[in-house]
Amino acid sequence: MCEIARVFLAIAMGLTVAACTEGETGPVSTENITHEQVREFLLGHPELILDDPEIANAIERARSNRTKKLAASYRRSVIEDQTDLLNSPLTPSSGETSAEVTIIEFYDYRCAPCIASHSGLEQVRSTDSNVRIVYAQLPTFGSHSIMAARAAIAAQRQGHFEAFHAALMTTNTHPDIDSIYATAAEVGLNVEKLRADMRDPQVIQYLERVRLLAEALDVTGTPVFIVGSAILRGGTTADELHAEIARQRAQGEKMGEVSNVTS
Repeated sequence: MCEIARVFLAIAMGLTVAACTEGETGPVSTENITHEQVREFLLGHPELILDDPEIANAIERARSNRTKKLAASYRRSVIEDQTDLLNSPLTPSSGETSAEVTIIEFYDYRCAPCIASHSGLEQVRSTDSNVRIVYAQLPTFGSHSIMAARAAIAAQRQGHFEAFHAALMTTNTHPDIDSIYATAAEVGLNVEKLRADMRDPQVIQYLERVRLLAEALDVTGTPVFIVGSAILRGGTTADELHAEIARQRAQGEKMGEVSNVTS
């Protein structure tokens, strides 16, 4: 028997007993039970919930689902308020702005789970044309991470983010300043311009805004994937991402309506 039916049957039986003790006869139909009757009955008979683990578990799941919905609503609001950031020429992204679902990846180039998740995210990018991916740098592993994040934005300025990003995410070593410059040269970047852009206050301020966005979304480490209005923490796979994308589509989520401008 489904959980809701169990609750209403139990309440109907309880109300029938209560009615009989007051001199009324005949069962109480669940169709005639009002919200106020249910509330009064449960307030007067809390043991019904305490003594039935299935009902107690159902209530706990309902509470958890409500919390998740509130968190998802909050994330939507935060992201909508940051349209200008997601619309910035400094923000690397792939996919159409009209995509059904947007994924925001918070990552660090020296983060092993981020690197391990890269192939899964790339599979999603290459197989689902209705998904937009926003790459949000969140350096958390020291000065080399900060330099790599700045270099990624500098590469975005030169129109070579994708090649630079792919090179760093498929390397077998954690990037340091020397390997960052070497990689930049290998993918065709102007290294002198890259160095200058990495020191540009606009780039530094941009990364600070990304950090504040992460903080507002309760992102404290990497990797984290905001998929529509859901949040996936830690390393992930293409299958897990596809599954969450399908859930977002089923719920009618559409978080991909922030336009992307590239320089």
